[in-house]
Amino acid sequence: MSEEDTMPTEMTAEDGSPTEAAPVAEDAPAQLGVNDLKLMANIIEVVSNRGAIKANEMAAVGSVYNTLMKFLIANGAVQQPEAQVAPNAPVGEDTVEEIADEGNTND
Repeated sequence: MSEEDTMPTEMTAEDGSPTEAAPVAEDAPAQLGVNDLKLMANIIEVVSNRGAIKANEMAAVGSVYNTLMKFLIANGAVQQPEAQVAPNAPVGEDTVEEIADEGNTND
């Protein structure tokens, strides 16, 4: 067998006529959808939970995450996350007496 027989040739239709190659995706402009943005927010959450963000990177990453979430919430793609506060957490400011008692350990 010669090299010509083993090399791929032009694609042909069933009737033997040449066919056009599928258009290359390079012609289509890059698109970014809401699902892509949701995926990015999820990736940021996972990475931050794993501790993969350095201290000096936290502000920039947090800013991008906040911007993504504001956009996704405004467009109805995600629900606004509920505040994660303990159900028995005190509401309001401590009184002067409570603050004074916190430092008192003479029980």
